[in-house]
Amino acid sequence: EARPSALLPHLASAGFPAPEVAHEGRRVVLGQKSMQVVSDILLGWTTVDGRPYQVRQFRNRKGSVDPAALPADQVDDYARMTGALLARAHAHSADPRLISGYCGKNEELDEAIAAFAVAYADRTEADHADLVTAVRSGRLAAEMGV
Repeated sequence: EARPSALLPHLASAGFPAPEVAHEGRRVVLGQKSMQVVSDILLGWTTVDGRPYQVRQFRNRKGSVDPAALPADQVDDYARMTGALLARAHAHSADPRLISGYCGKNEELDEAIAAFAVAYADRTEADHADLVTAVRSGRLAAEMGV
């Protein structure tokens, strides 16, 4: 079942208009198709008993990786690979001329992205420290060293 976007309630406070959506399944499918390098021919949408659905192939026989099962020395490689694939997908979601115009010709965007990455890493480290403190104090149950 295709549900409304989780971002929808936050659009107005972020300064964006909330778009009118005629069919949530169509919205999801068009978003997926815009990010796929080669679109899935079995991807579509339908309505059943008045409820919107996205439709796709049940078993695509593609492999998958459970990141939690990876050895520690392979997690970084996995993260880099999935990040590159996500970036490639997002590169297909907008007009390259629009992106180029947005990025500009100076270093301002590069510096902003680098500053965001450092701030995000700092926030992640602080959140992890809080998590470890909660586990060690017994406020949160977790298995350490896994």
